[in-house]
Parts: sequence; C-alpha cells; structure tokens
Amino acid sequence: QDHVNRLEQEGANAIIAWGESKPVVQNVSFNIPIAVIPSDQDMQSVYRTLLTILINQRAYLMERGVRIHTHLSKIEAEGEGITGLVSAMSEISGRGVIVQDKRLRILSECSSSTLHSIWEDILDYFNKYDNLPKVLRDRKQAGQSASVIHQSIPGDIARIVSPIVVGGVARGYLSLIGLEGEFDALDNLVIEQGALVCGIDMARSKAVREAEKRVKGDLLSAILYESLTPRDAHLWIESIGLNLNLSHVGMRFAWDAAKTPSLRRLETLVNGEISRKNFKAIVNSIGEEVVCICELPTISTRPESAIQIGNTVISRAVQEYPEIPARCGVGLPVTDLSKWRDSFRQAGQALEMSRRLKSEQALYFPDLSVNRLLLQLENHPELS
Repeated sequence: QDHVNRLEQEGANAIIAWGESKPVVQNVSFNIPIAVIPSDQDMQSVYRTLLTILINQRAYLMERGVRIHTHLSKIEAEGEGITGLVSAMSEISGRGVIVQDKRLRILSECSSSTLHSIWEDILDYFNKYDNLPKVLRDRKQAGQSASVIHQSIPGDIARIVSPIVVGGVARGYLSLIGLEGEFDALDNLVIEQGALVCGIDMARSKAVREAEKRVKGDLLSAILYESLTPRDAHLWIESIGLNLNLSHVGMRFAWDAAKTPSLRRLETLVNGEISRKNFKAIVNSIGEEVVCICELPTISTRPESAIQIGNTVISRAVQEYPEIPARCGVGLPVTDLSKWRDSFRQAGQALEMSRRLKSEQALYFPDLSVNRLLLQLENHPELS
C-alpha cells in the first residue's frame, strides 16, 4: 500500500503489476486503477499492446486538436473576436476562461457553472500582476517559450495559463480555470489551440488599429498644417466618426526628463484613458509630444472631462515611472474646425508652462492667467 501511495503522489495515472493474478492488496481501495498481468503472459506482447494503445491515444488527441483549431479559426474568421473564442473554449472544456492583454486588463471572460459563485473573486485575483507566474512576466521570454503553466490558487482552485504570442512576444494571456486536480488532456488541447487563434485575432486587431492610427495621424497633421481644404477636412473627419457639431479640445502631452521612456508608451497611456472614458479622439505623436484632439460629450465652457483625462494620464505615468514625470496642457474647447489650430496652440502654451512650474496636474490654458501673456512676450527685450 505504501508503494502504491508513493506512486500516486508522484503523479502516476495507473499501475500495471506483473505477477500473481490475485489482488495485490486485499480490502484496500485506491484512487488510481491497478491492472494485474499474470506472470505467464509474454511481456513483449504486453509491451506491444500498451504501445498501440498509447499511439492510438496520441493520434486521437492530434485529431481532436485539429478539430478544435478548425472550430476556433472559423469563429475568428467570422469576426466574433475574442469574446466568441472565449465562449467557445468554455463550452468545449467546461472550464472558466479568461483572456487578458499584456497589462492583465481582462478582454473577455466566461465563468463555468462550478465557479459562478466565486467568479468575481477569481477575476480580481488574476487582475493583479503579482499573481501572474514569474516565468510569464518577461513578455519576450514568455513569447519564445510559449509553454502552458499550471498554477494553484487559494480555495482549491487552479488554472492553466498560456501566453498569447504575436511576433515572438507575449501580447496577452489565456487562462482556463477549474478545481484543483481536474484538468486533463482536453484542457491542454483547448488552451494550446486557443492561444494560437487568439494570437491571430490580436495580430489582426493590432494591424487594423495601426492602420487607423496612421490615417488619423495624417488627418491631424493635415489639419494643423492647413494642407486640406475645409470641405476635404470635413469629409475626412466625418468618415472616422467624429461629430463636428460637438466641441473639441486640443491636448498635448510630453515626458519631462533628460532620459525618458518611449513616446509610444505615453501615447498608449493617452489612448488607454480615452478608450476607458469611451471618448472619440485623434491621437498621434509629433516631435517629442503626443498630441490629441478630443471630442467632448457635451458643449461647455470648461472641458472638465478632458482635464480629468490629462490628470489620469499623468497619474498612471507616475505609477509606472515614479522618477519621470509626464506633463499635459489643455486648450480651449472649440466648436468650429477652423479653431482646432487655436486650441492646439493654446494646449502647447499650457504644456510649456506645466514644464516650468513642474505641475503634477494637467494645466488648462485659461488657468494660466497672466502667465499666458508672458509666454507670448518671451524673448522680448521689454520683458527681459
């Protein structure tokens, strides 16, 4: 019995004993099956039989993996996206499923019937960076290995998690969650094939976002440098979903240090906050700044929502880079396309003053008071 218990603890799925045909241990029950092969049986024949079973099992798993991949690929091709993939993976495996982006923001999730009562606690647990397995925290290393990791979590719960790899780097994470000890070969097939198809969907979505970003960036540059006719500008703006009947405000962001993170990271922070607010905006990098024309949900004399976006971006930047501050300037809200350049210029003056004042909040142009007049006289002999 001790020998059987030891094998069970080491992960044995079954025990095959060769010898007497009577039970190995009487009046004792085990958690794993025990098969007894009589000693008069030819061991080579037994070996060939076991090998055939194992090969057939592998063939079955390979066939099942192909079917899962085909099913998930069809869902992705039909445009159901990550949400459709998560629902399908949960239905196939019977487990809870979570897809997160590279910063652990949950893109889509689906609970299982056994985890429904504690699902919110599970989501909160996996949303914390410290609870991500260490081997997956280096996104480049995780992308190169792309292995499935088993992780135990409090409450007799476990998950298997795989990086979602795009371009050799982990762009997100796919998790299957269930009770400890209940994962099987089917779950591994689902997560392996699911991670591949999620990677395809993320790559496609990234390509679309990059294309949209280039179009919006070209539009913003064309408007600010007046290289478009008013009619063409109106048509282009309406084609990307902005409403010219609403107010728009210029915003400008920049790092404020000799050695700074990438401008792309700051642009990501700006886009992320605008997305969380469900605002529409044109965001682009120009020179050493991230510039933005943001559409306001209501017409007002003071763009509190835009100022709040600026403050949140600064706050998130400080959390990531405590020694490298970000600054933000906000211009006046305008309702006329021809005034966009004015709001953009005002945001630039507010940004410059925020640098000089080392402001930890977004600066709104009218709040500069007399400083905005002094900025216009800078380098003037009388001011000196």
